[in-house]
Amino acid sequence: MRIAQGFSLGCAFRNAARPEGTADRVDSRLSTVPPGRERLLTPEPKAEALGYSRAVPPGLSSAGFPKGIGFKGSVRTRPTALALSLLGLAALAIRLEAATTALDPPFPLIERFDNFTMKDGIPSHKVHCVLVASDGKLWVGTYKGLLVREDGKFSKIGTEDGLSHPMIMCLAEDVRSGDLWIGTMRGLNRYSAGRITTYTQTSSGLPNNVIYGLDVIGQSLWVATAAGLGVLDLKTSSWTIFDQSNTVMHEPWVYAVKGAKDRVFVGVWGGGILEYEFSTAVFKEHRDPDRDFHFDLVPDDGPINDITAWIAWDDGILWQATYFGMSRYDGLRWRTWQEKKSPLPSNFLNFIWARGRVAWVGTDRGVSVTDGDTWVNYRTSEKGEGLMEIARPGRPMETRTMPTHLANDFVLGLWTDHREAWFATSDGLSHATLAPAQKPMAAAPDK
Repeated sequence: MRIAQGFSLGCAFRNAARPEGTADRVDSRLSTVPPGRERLLTPEPKAEALGYSRAVPPGLSSAGFPKGIGFKGSVRTRPTALALSLLGLAALAIRLEAATTALDPPFPLIERFDNFTMKDGIPSHKVHCVLVASDGKLWVGTYKGLLVREDGKFSKIGTEDGLSHPMIMCLAEDVRSGDLWIGTMRGLNRYSAGRITTYTQTSSGLPNNVIYGLDVIGQSLWVATAAGLGVLDLKTSSWTIFDQSNTVMHEPWVYAVKGAKDRVFVGVWGGGILEYEFSTAVFKEHRDPDRDFHFDLVPDDGPINDITAWIAWDDGILWQATYFGMSRYDGLRWRTWQEKKSPLPSNFLNFIWARGRVAWVGTDRGVSVTDGDTWVNYRTSEKGEGLMEIARPGRPMETRTMPTHLANDFVLGLWTDHREAWFATSDGLSHATLAPAQKPMAAAPDK
């Protein structure tokens, strides 16, 4: 076993931050792991260990022909046999086409990657977050400033333009006003009509200057910080703070926040997931019943781990990213996945983006896309080739070589719709062109 250097790299812009009295953010490659948070990795899973087996499609013989269709005798002397043979071939084509369609993943595949680095105008090789706004502009948060891409060109917005800190941690858009909210290592910024307004711990009700996550929910901005959860009323500009003093939160390090119609989910380091219902104004906990940092002793019994790295929600499904695997919650049941027990390429997850009932997962070993049953992983081989790994229930993993690959397999953030995807990595920005989906995205039935 080996100590994963990815732990400190992936979480550095989170773990390096501590409430009051802690030094500013250090380079992610030099940051250390908090005591008791070490991660032990196991060797990469092999396809043979995934438990898939190849099955013959219904109605076909082991040779692949429709059952009951024979080819005995001469076609010259047996016109009836010729007709039957042609009918058999037609039926075979129909069955094979149906079988192929049934094997297509229920979400789009990536056709190619295009990468952007410092040579293309990005000020730093470290890219932390990415967002496509409702007006089509691409916003990119980096280690050394904010970028906006218009007409194929990048423009930088930095401290010289009013940003409170060059390290951009997270982004969120208020689609009603078009305002962009920017979380940094030292304060919150609002970019509105070309002007920047700054909120800090001393100048406003912000709980802490280190901001990990943002979400605009109704008329409020919810802010995940290193010392609790802050809620800014966008009408009155008043703040409400939630932390260990007035909630069931055990630790104040809030990593992520996500609105879900009539409630809000909050990802907490060491505290699992909190669920806040607007109707009752009460927080409730979702904790790992095992309370074990390294092992999921009982699968599907709750969140896979209490160290929540990120959360995502869409279409009634909550996804949890941790440094020890992934969880999914549909409001009734939990499902959990780990790298050796599923096609998940790594237990070390940095980010999840939910689209419909499909999750796009950023790990330290590439990107994984899944509905919970079918998986597609994108990573780079040791030879530098792009690989696409497709795992379907009951079948062996299929590996395809791609002409292009991610800028780097250590993925810190991402954004996607039905046509394209953007990936923030530790060594550049990647854009992916998606192939059209063969069928609508569907929920994976819980088992």
